[in-house]
Amino acid sequence: MDFDCLACHAKTVKHIVEKFKPEKNVAEAFISEANYIINNSQSISSPYAALLVHRLAKKTFATENLYAEEKKEANDLLYSQYDYWKLLVNESQRPLHLAAKLAVIGNIIDYGAHSVPDDIVADIKGLLKKEFALDERIKMFEAIKKADSVLYLGDNAGEIVFDKLFIETLNHPNLTFIVRDQPIINDVTLEDANSLGMQNVCSVMSNGHDAPSTLKENCSDKFQEMFKKADVIISKGQGNYEGLLNEKRENLYFMLMAKCDLMANKLGVKKMDLVITENKIGNYEL
Repeated sequence: MDFDCLACHAKTVKHIVEKFKPEKNVAEAFISEANYIINNSQSISSPYAALLVHRLAKKTFATENLYAEEKKEANDLLYSQYDYWKLLVNESQRPLHLAAKLAVIGNIIDYGAHSVPDDIVADIKGLLKKEFALDERIKMFEAIKKADSVLYLGDNAGEIVFDKLFIETLNHPNLTFIVRDQPIINDVTLEDANSLGMQNVCSVMSNGHDAPSTLKENCSDKFQEMFKKADVIISKGQGNYEGLLNEKRENLYFMLMAKCDLMANKLGVKKMDLVITENKIGNYEL
């Protein structure tokens, strides 16, 4: 794991303490245990280190959903405007292109990467003016059109509203939306997906694991089999990118906003750039 990731995890620990405001002895114990995890995580992936820190936080603060309030607020805010966004897409000259762009822009709602804006809607509207740094939308659309089966790996709450709009616009007959098995940071779960009616536009399934990423070897056998057999895989978000960037398979497309310099450099873009790119067959060397 890169040094920059260690610093980001330390920032997360500080943020969690500030959020829950525990007694001094509880805070000190949590910080000590979390720092031990972080300082001994050089041999594991950054998403797995994040999982361990957040499992500790759940235990320490006696809650299974650390960001329940933030997730609900983001979902409610954007879903209340679903008709507006859908009309915007439908009236566009290129509806599928705009729906895909909104899905990528929604990736800004990420408490794990500390990138959530104060005014989510204003930032989303502003980012619509931003061009893609990497844009393989047409290639991805063509692959999806030819595919018998598509696996769509979800990332965050709030963002899922635009995932639903994109999936609805794609209108693929055999697309499965994948969620985390348990609450982790503000990542999307079955509860989030069902509350927004995702099941009305596609199939929805848990990956069987609670990492804020897709760590394939830790996921359920059913998910691994679906991953292997899917004709096209759409990987949403930086967390999923981190877990799959060395995956050696074709027809894997990453849709994300690059939210740190390390990941941006791996992609050959700048921080906060918009990206839709095909997997380079596991050649990112992270």
